[in-house]
Amino acid sequence: MKKQLALLGLAIASATCAAQQAPATTTTTEKFISLCANTTDSAAQNFCHGFGQGVYETYLITRHPQKAPSFVCAQNSTLTRQQHIDNFMKWSETRPQFKQASAADTILRYLGETFPCKP
Repeated sequence: MKKQLALLGLAIASATCAAQQAPATTTTTEKFISLCANTTDSAAQNFCHGFGQGVYETYLITRHPQKAPSFVCAQNSTLTRQQHIDNFMKWSETRPQFKQASAADTILRYLGETFPCKP
């Protein structure tokens, strides 16, 4: 019985480790924009909106006033989520150097440039 429990524990541990491996690639800005531009695919639109919102929400909850001061101040923006996405796509067209960069990083660059915090 002890051997069976030990084998079961080992199997669960190795399955957990396999499931927790990091993805092989990140979502590039180019890929993110192609998904956002595909307005006829609801799954692509869901990913686009969810990913963008997730990046912004993560930014908001990870700010530490002394260690990582805010650089995005978009709280008073009256734009819709779709307007933010459209503006991000236009902004990205003029910055091809970020095509292969992480979409999350590029989104934060856009937000920081577009909605900088006042000193």
